Amino acid sequence: MFGRPESIVNQLAHFRLTAARHWSRALAATLFPPRCCLCGFPGASLDLDLCAFCHADFPWDAEQLPGAVVAMRFAAPADELIRDLKYRGALPNARVLGVLLAQAVDERATKLPRLLVPVPLHGARLRERGFNQAAALARYTGRMLGVPCAPRAMKRVRDTPSQTSMSMEERHRNVRGAFAVNGARAQRRLLEAGHVAVVDDVMTTGATLEILARALKDAGAARVSAWVAARTPEPGR
Repeated sequence: MFGRPESIVNQLAHFRLTAARHWSRALAATLFPPRCCLCGFPGASLDLDLCAFCHADFPWDAEQLPGAVVAMRFAAPADELIRDLKYRGALPNARVLGVLLAQAVDERATKLPRLLVPVPLHGARLRERGFNQAAALARYTGRMLGVPCAPRAMKRVRDTPSQTSMSMEERHRNVRGAFAVNGARAQRRLLEAGHVAVVDDVMTTGATLEILARALKDAGAARVSAWVAARTPEPGR
């Protein structure tokens, strides 16, 4: 009637965690009411710093891509949020983009992965920027969906040049062999997870996500999906 003892214990633990999370969010919203990061009006929900009007104006991407969820097109105002996050250190934008990506996943994904792996930055780039925008995005997305994030499961072993002006073929050559599993412990975690989702802020040709997905499968992941906040038109289009 009530299930196995270990199942009951797990359910009670889950209830305590979700109840504590709910009350902490409610308290935070009371002390610091969410405000739209674009216009300053009251936020649409406890988790989203956007008002309903600005939320409706986002360039949502309705196209379904096999094995991938893309929340938006790289157009205003999403593009400015991403640029400010990436190049100006506007970390609160990661929360907004992460919640929007989680909403898109919740609407479209048939089955959630057991682990999120953000696209890693090379050590030199990480020291220069001070943070990994993909990791910040993955952290908020995972928090909304209840999926753990492993920001150090993979590492970038080559500091690849910017791909902004590269063709699709050049992008594939640029990132080929750029990623590797970050040690035996990370490999065990990927094996145990089975289904993993790669998280990134922007996708253009998908070359980086494809090469990282191959590296994850080589490291033991059985299935790899891709979750992206926004995508740009391919070069030449």
